[in-house]
Amino acid sequence: MRNLKHTFSTVEDLVAFVVRAERCSFDIDVVYNQLVIDGKSLMGVMLIGIGKQVEIVCHNAAASPEELVGHAA
Repeated sequence: MRNLKHTFSTVEDLVAFVVRAERCSFDIDVVYNQLVIDGKSLMGVMLIGIGKQVEIVCHNAAASPEELVGHAA
């Protein structure tokens, strides 16, 4: 399991993250406070919104959460 703290700055960034997450064969969670959302759910991730720091949790040791948000790993 790998974690990354991230803040989505635009709706486009958020949508791009979900599109990348949907391509993964493992589970991805987006955590905000005590709220845990499936990272492959656009409606769920948009519920959290932009401008808030979230924790992205990849349930695969080989996965790179940095690639999901568009950062070089």
